[in-house]
Amino acid sequence: MGVIEISESPYSSPLLLVKKKDGTNRPVVDFCQINKVTVFDAEPMPRTEDIYAKLAKAHNFSTLDFIKGYWQIPMANEDCEKTAFSTPFGLFHFVCMPFG
Repeated sequence: MGVIEISESPYSSPLLLVKKKDGTNRPVVDFCQINKVTVFDAEPMPRTEDIYAKLAKAHNFSTLDFIKGYWQIPMANEDCEKTAFSTPFGLFHFVCMPFG
């Protein structure tokens, strides 16, 4: 699917399997350790009242299903190596934004 590629990164986060409510497993990369050493770049949350004020005069609404939406956002080349994870098949990193 072009979401990951083989890596030679100096980083490696563990890959875990988490059981979903339906009983199937979801692969999850535990980025806790890399998150501890990266700089947090916070965006301020908009005030709820401001959002409602903007919607008050709206007439049309739609919904979007963003399933696997993260995988549609490409990673910056210099950041791909930070998303590396190890598997029994080797070391890989994401080329698109990992979920979560």
